[in-house]
Parts: sequence; structure tokens; C-alpha cells
Amino acid sequence: MLATTSRFSLPLQAVLWGLLLINGFLIALMLALAKAATSLGLPAVAYAFWQTLIAGVVLLLCTGERRAIHQARFARYFLVSGLTGIAVPNAIGFFLVTKLGAGYTGIMYALPPIFTFLLAWGLGLENRNWLKLAGLSIAVMACGWIVVQRHAEMSNASPLLFVLGLAIPVMLSVGNVYRSVAWPAKAKPMILAAGTLLASALALALFAAMTNTELLPSGTSPQLIGILMLQGLLTALTYLVAFELQRRAGPVFYSQLGAVAAVFGLLIGVVWFREQYSAAIWLGVFLVILGLRISNRAAAPAPS
Repeated sequence: MLATTSRFSLPLQAVLWGLLLINGFLIALMLALAKAATSLGLPAVAYAFWQTLIAGVVLLLCTGERRAIHQARFARYFLVSGLTGIAVPNAIGFFLVTKLGAGYTGIMYALPPIFTFLLAWGLGLENRNWLKLAGLSIAVMACGWIVVQRHAEMSNASPLLFVLGLAIPVMLSVGNVYRSVAWPAKAKPMILAAGTLLASALALALFAAMTNTELLPSGTSPQLIGILMLQGLLTALTYLVAFELQRRAGPVFYSQLGAVAAVFGLLIGVVWFREQYSAAIWLGVFLVILGLRISNRAAAPAPS
């Protein structure tokens, strides 16, 4: 029996890449649903609130150790992880998706790797690896190329919106490193995901109250409520997979999730929203993939 089990066990690299691809697709789908919902009149902050609240409750109900979420040692982790990894970047992303498109917004989630690598390097979490740095640099410069091309194609869009989009990778980079450094001992991924999502929902609710934003405007259509429920369930799955990936891989490998999500985001934008992208943008997508391949050949990620 043991021999059979070991024979069919997957290599670590295969598991990590499987989790990465699934998670990237779910994030891209999350942005697509956000564009559909905010186009129906729901504020971005309100959408982010319901997304994280529903997902957090679902994960909390699924875990068998619900009391663990009240432990004081988790409080700071939930708050910092929720703000940097979910609340701030998602609220900005959901706002930008209707302004700049699902494809472009997805690209913002591809920019954290280089910042994550530098932070992790500075903290001693990553060894000096110039080949990995070169691969990540190619991927990030390709994303920058895509941003420039997209801005040229959308000449009526305010440059401030593109600048605002940079807050997404900055916050995600901080969150990537923080979660790896501050991962509580003997904590299960589902508990951490549930607590982080609920902390994010609380922060978004406070922000909505401070800005007089309605969390559920009157006359909300059943279609919109259906999107919210679907988004909540998909988000629960997204962050469960994300925390499992974070547990198994280092922060730099995890940060490549954004580039995978960006590629899926472009494809969903074309298929679902009929967004059009030039050959120059698709060239940038190819360079992103090439940079990630170079980065991953430089060194295999080690399990944490």
C-alpha cells in the first residue's frame, strides 16, 4: 500500500505549478466578475467587502478549529495580511477594472515578483541569485512594456489611474514577504485564510462607513446578488489554494502568481469582454512567460 502511494505521489514542482496555475486563473476570474458587478453600479469597496466577508465565513465554517481564530497571537497577522494582501490591492483593482479593463488590471498583479525578491533578499530569505533576478527583471520589464502600450491604446484614460495601479503590486509584495516571515507556528492554512479574509472585510467595512459608501445599495438586482455569492465562494477557494501554495513555496515563487493571473486576465478580457490588444501587448505577454521560465530554472523553490 505504501509503495503504491509513493508511486503515484507528484513531484513538488508539479504540485507547486498546479497550485500556481489554478490560483492564477481564479484571480483573473475574480477580476472579471468584479468588472461585471461594478458595471452594474456596486461600489468597488462594497464589492470587495462582500467578497471577503462571504469567503471568510465559508472558510471559517469549513474548518474544524473555529475557536483558533480568536487566539490573540493571530490578531496582528490577520490585520497586516488582510490589509496588504487583500483589502487595499483588491479595492483598488476592482475600481480600476471598469476604467482600464480586466486585462490591464490583471497585469498589475504580475508586478510584485521583483519587489518581493528584493525584500526577501534584504531580509535574508533568498540567496543572491543573479539569474533569478534577471528572469524576474525580464518579466517585470515586459509588464511595464504592456502598461505603456495599453496607455497608448487608451489615450483618454487619466495617467493618475495608471499610477494608482502601482499601489497593487507594492502592497502585494509587502504582504507576500510578511506572510512568510510572520507565519504563525503550527497554524493551518485554512484558519489563516479565514482570519485574513474576515480582517480584510472588517477594514473595508470601516472604510465604507468613513466614506459614507453603501455596502448594499437599495434596488440591488438579483443578478448582482448572484455574482456576489459566486464571487464569495470562488474567493474562498482562491485564498485556500493561495495559503496552501504559500505554505509549500517561498515568497518569490509565490509572487509569480500575479504574472500567471495577468496572462489569464488578458485571455478572459478578450473572450468575455471583447477587449482588444495589439500584437505589441501579446509580445509583452510572451516575454513575461520567458522571464518566469528563466527565473524558475535559476533555482527550484524550497518548501517552507
